Amino acid sequence: MGHEVIRGSSVGVIGGSIAGCATAIALSRLGCEVTVLERSSTGLKDRGSGIAIPIALRDDLIDAGYLPSDYAVWPATARRWLVADGSTDGDHRWTQPGPMVTNNWGELWRALRSNLPPTVRYCEGAEVVGLEESADGIVITTSAGVNHRFDVVVGADGYRSVARTHLHPESSPTYAGYVLWRGNFPSDRLVDRSIWDAVVASGEWLSVGFEGGHGVMYPIPDFGAEQGGDLRVNWAIYASRPEALEIDGPSSIAPGAVSDACDAAFRTLLDESMPPAVREVFDSPHEELSIQPIYDELVDTYVRGRVVLAGDAATLSRPHTGSGATKAIQDARLLEELGRSHTTWAPLLAAYDEDRTAEGRRLVDLGRRIGRDQVEHTPPWAEMTPDDFQAWTAGTLSGDTLYFWSDEAEGE
Repeated sequence: MGHEVIRGSSVGVIGGSIAGCATAIALSRLGCEVTVLERSSTGLKDRGSGIAIPIALRDDLIDAGYLPSDYAVWPATARRWLVADGSTDGDHRWTQPGPMVTNNWGELWRALRSNLPPTVRYCEGAEVVGLEESADGIVITTSAGVNHRFDVVVGADGYRSVARTHLHPESSPTYAGYVLWRGNFPSDRLVDRSIWDAVVASGEWLSVGFEGGHGVMYPIPDFGAEQGGDLRVNWAIYASRPEALEIDGPSSIAPGAVSDACDAAFRTLLDESMPPAVREVFDSPHEELSIQPIYDELVDTYVRGRVVLAGDAATLSRPHTGSGATKAIQDARLLEELGRSHTTWAPLLAAYDEDRTAEGRRLVDLGRRIGRDQVEHTPPWAEMTPDDFQAWTAGTLSGDTLYFWSDEAEGE
């Protein structure tokens, strides 16, 4: 791209979810003319899955004006590990420091979307089907046959990225061999609130270990909740693939699409792995249950020519790392930061590529290690002492760091 100037450039952002909105904010602050092309025509705000981000990142986003100062999160201080032992409450094996803030995906997206500068064009129902580069620009074609010309294009279109396919046509996601069951629901649906109230009061989110997997549960703000307002129960269980589930690529099985046979397998998993007292907070009715086959994907460059990758469109790491939204936002923040010290695209994109490619590799490696130790080759949870657990955690991290996965533990 030679010495093309950043300010005044026309930039197309493919994808209008969290990665796309954060990227659009960052690039508009550098003086770019930004257009966001989002394939959905119905909006994304009703997606209510839980995501966690580091406390420092939440504070940075508020200080930098990406999020409003009253943006609602649930602050967590630690994770409480339980094991089913035949008792009602299960065996509390250890408490592991794990400070983070949890978010409602839809509320985080809505907050970022509402903070897009008025100069940013946000186009819904614009499904990108092709990219064609030339010496002086790049043309994006939508399924409606509309062409858009830009100086630079950012692929922020998730794990099924058209932009990634353009840069890396040979790349494909790798199946990890297991799945993630997901659900969330309003907390007022709970009949027995004892476990839930203890979690909310203590700030300790739950992890339940069992042979061949584990489950996690933490509160997230409800839709439209203010700080300290209503909360939703958000749960997820990693386990082996149910025999009735046919895997056909990395697409998730959405609520309402899970088969009766898979639903029955899930009920059996709950009965066999969850202490009775916590079963209710790891449960959702059939029509609300979803399944996410676990994949990861690593590319060797985030930049080629006039195309830049961000978020899951660049590196797809396993959800164990809690890095989907975090990395997408950090990608955007780095673009803004680099734009403060570079006036032309070439050095900015070279620095971005070097930094984020290395970070993507780190996250994929870390996700694979956690998957190995928490799903594929689970330890004898019920036999482990706090010292055993600390050593096991340190071995999994292998000198790495993760904001909610400390290698310290407190036994009880």
